[in-house]
Amino acid sequence: MPDTKDPIVLRTDFTDDQAWSRLCTLITSPTGRDGFVACVVFVDDASFANVTAEVLCLGTSGNQGHSFIVVADARTFSEPEQTLLVMDLCDEPGRTFRALPTRIQAIENNLSIANMAFAEFAEAAEGDIFRGFPGEKKGTYEVTSTPHSAARKKPSPPKTLLGRALIYIYKLLRGRPRA
Repeated sequence: MPDTKDPIVLRTDFTDDQAWSRLCTLITSPTGRDGFVACVVFVDDASFANVTAEVLCLGTSGNQGHSFIVVADARTFSEPEQTLLVMDLCDEPGRTFRALPTRIQAIENNLSIANMAFAEFAEAAEGDIFRGFPGEKKGTYEVTSTPHSAARKKPSPPKTLLGRALIYIYKLLRGRPRA
């Protein structure tokens, strides 16, 4: 598994290149009114073809700097909703749930900075699919723009001291220099 700064979205099914491309676009598109984006690394390496969650759990436990991994497996490409497998690598290694592609932004944003626990997402899943939290408004996870237009728009800085402090802490935790 490659050593990456950001969490990994790993492709293990290579049956549909167009579907993979659409998934990558959905995952990197801003969602919701705040335009959340997922900071992930896409691993599109055929040597991971048909790798199971069990094998991934064994192969990634203890040597990854991330608490979770997202997997685009055969089920992802065979279902209309294209749900992705999200697997815990930290608290309960091997615990999984599935998520809609437009939910990966919220999952990555919250798990990467330990704002929420993996269990909170897993327990909010309907069946085994995380579609959002109960009571959330309909537009919470809608794609708000394409990744390309989002890259051109510079977000306005937080107006409160708390907001600026949270952004500073987030950047420190992510290892990025201050802007």
